[in-house]
Amino acid sequence: MGTTKNQGGSSGSRKGAERPLWSLPADGNSDWGDPTQIPAWAHSEAAAAAPPPEQVPGPPEPKPAFGERAGYAGRSSSRTSPRGAGGTGSWGSGGRSARAGAKRSTPKVPRTRERTPREAKEPVELTDEQYASKGRSILLRQLTASAKSRAQLKTKLLEKEIPEHIAEELLERFEEIELVDDEAFAEGWVRSRARSRGLARSAIKRELREKGIEGELAESALEQIDDETEEETARDLVERKLRAPSMGMDREKSVRRLVGMLARKGYSPSVAFRIVNAAWDERFGPDAEQ
Repeated sequence: MGTTKNQGGSSGSRKGAERPLWSLPADGNSDWGDPTQIPAWAHSEAAAAAPPPEQVPGPPEPKPAFGERAGYAGRSSSRTSPRGAGGTGSWGSGGRSARAGAKRSTPKVPRTRERTPREAKEPVELTDEQYASKGRSILLRQLTASAKSRAQLKTKLLEKEIPEHIAEELLERFEEIELVDDEAFAEGWVRSRARSRGLARSAIKRELREKGIEGELAESALEQIDDETEEETARDLVERKLRAPSMGMDREKSVRRLVGMLARKGYSPSVAFRIVNAAWDERFGPDAEQ
């Protein structure tokens, strides 16, 4: 881009001699004065070849001096713009707000993923030997946890989809080696429940039926408990409950509570009332009724 040359030296230079050619006015409404006073070089080829003012870049930005701190970007523009016209503060946050508003106004299109249908897996058919091996592992795990009846073990095998004929063969083999013995299981169950829970024969018989043991096998196991043993167990349960001093305050309430406890354990009402009344009188005396 050309600029005006000094036509008269430093002392005789005219005002505006160093200004670019495109800034020369054509109407005289400036400090150039009358158009007749415009020097002849203003009408030269260099002045005519100069670009129009709208295409000429502005003056270069001055470089900050050493140690001078540069200003934050966007501060000057935010100061010159009114708050209501998009500027929201001195830090140029209006641009961010506008972008955020544009994002919110854009509807979200849900992404869809095409899913290919999975091929249905056909059930794997095992051989009899594989079923037998699987069934043996199931039986050993069950018996390791606790003793179980044959009916319980068969139910577990069928739940694990072991064929019934293979389950029967496995149970017969386990009975031959005495790993499955319903008679021993029933006798142990009767002793354990009578000693640990104080259950009567009727309650224990009901539990044996749920485990698949009934008939002569159950009656034989229940012979371990006779009437005398059963009443002794019931009396021991009542005496332990009567150790609480509050049981002697209201005889009717205490008797009703203790009879209900014995009934839940399988004792008949006649036996329960007889044992509870005798134990209460012995503990608190017949005249201690409140």
